[in-house]
Amino acid sequence: MEIELKLVADQDALATFERQIMPKLKGTLERAAFDVFNDYYDTPEQFLGQRKMGCRVRTVNGQIEQTIKTQGKVEGGLHQRPEYNVDIDSSQPDLEKFEREIWSEDINVEEINRQLVVQFSTHFHRVTFDIKEGDNHIELVFDSGAVKRQNESLPISEIEIELKTGAPSALFDLADEISKVTPVRLSNVTKAARGYQLLNGNMPETRSLPDFLSLTNDDSTEDGLCKAIECALSHWQHHEYVFLQTGHQGALTEIAKSVHLLLQGVSLYLPVLQCQELLSLHKQLLVLSEQWSWQDDLQCIRKLRSKKGPFSRRIPKNQSLLSYLNGRREGLLSVQSPEQLLLSIESSQVQLGASRLLIEKPWQDQATGHQIPVLKHAKGWLSQGWQTVMQSLPAKKGMDHTKYIALEVLLKQTLMTGFLLADLFAESRGKFRAPWLDLIEGIEEIKALLFLRSVLDEVDIEDSADLNTWISDKLNSVITVMEKSRKVAMNAEVYW
Repeated sequence: MEIELKLVADQDALATFERQIMPKLKGTLERAAFDVFNDYYDTPEQFLGQRKMGCRVRTVNGQIEQTIKTQGKVEGGLHQRPEYNVDIDSSQPDLEKFEREIWSEDINVEEINRQLVVQFSTHFHRVTFDIKEGDNHIELVFDSGAVKRQNESLPISEIEIELKTGAPSALFDLADEISKVTPVRLSNVTKAARGYQLLNGNMPETRSLPDFLSLTNDDSTEDGLCKAIECALSHWQHHEYVFLQTGHQGALTEIAKSVHLLLQGVSLYLPVLQCQELLSLHKQLLVLSEQWSWQDDLQCIRKLRSKKGPFSRRIPKNQSLLSYLNGRREGLLSVQSPEQLLLSIESSQVQLGASRLLIEKPWQDQATGHQIPVLKHAKGWLSQGWQTVMQSLPAKKGMDHTKYIALEVLLKQTLMTGFLLADLFAESRGKFRAPWLDLIEGIEEIKALLFLRSVLDEVDIEDSADLNTWISDKLNSVITVMEKSRKVAMNAEVYW
């Protein structure tokens, strides 16, 4: 079983490591450098790729090795995947040289063998450090090169930290030190996955979170937290990759959602799984979530500019306003520099800390009750959040836009708690969340309209008087719809 952390780094990472970290390492260290030539094989129908398997032929210094990797799992950037290696004499793979038990019974190895052709290649310069200290044996790898297919390529600038023997915590200790001296981010995308991206011409796309976090009545409190962390990290890392590959600004919104989801998950479970590591992560997340607060303005601009959004009949017709919004958006991105934020020490430390929790589970030594079914806590947590929201809503008086804006943070936190727990009540949750989600959508529209009003106060826009009148009318219309949704929401019977 291969166990490793994958980090995306800049081109200076190796030099920085050798200058700032290597002299401080204890134990023994052996350095090696060589060029690696990899060809990835599959059938024309991508039989292996569809089964999350990979067939690689690697040539290093004239030695040829074939490898089969079968489907494993990724927990917050820690890759655990079965890997099988056999030396061969030519660059054409021979799957029959592997032991038969690595294949499932439905796979006709002989037939697949006949169909294998090169799909893409990865060629890179590799510098390795074989590090041994006590019971821990780690291979640290710096790769620099490219994934190639015909005339297309994607750059490779990665660090892999593989555990040969010892405790997984040693991987995180080393990754922590690296992240403090050079910009890195955790990655859940393999070189092979990037090769298949080139092969199929598929750029990564944004995707929504599921309706609910998948839970069962048998899940423990520990399981609930771990699943929440895994969900948030997976969503976060996917959209980092989307943004850096495509520049799609919607991916930034999803990253901000991931950070807030992780913060809410940690906040929810911290009182019952108390430990110093979870508390430290909570503090780091509070800082990081604040660093993403500028996303509110970017989301307002995106909503105002959208040709399919609630303002599509009015805003896109005003070219001077659209031009200003475009400039405001570019200025915001320039000032906030999301590429640097994704590689910041705060971001990498949060991801590494959260991933480490999944492996080490430090609360087991510092708190009791981690094996108590999460269902025993869920009803109380849901009731507490719902009651706090209800106390913030007037039963007989109407609400204006300022009161709805003031409600936003509390309502989002409560709905995130529902996302984390509602799957425990799949048969009864019904449509309880729908009107509350409508209120969130309404609040987003209010924020966009208020943002537009502030724009009109700052700059001279054509038809600004008419636009201000339209904003007031639109606010009243949105509030009217929201008040109806609020009435339905407040009268709904809870599902827990």
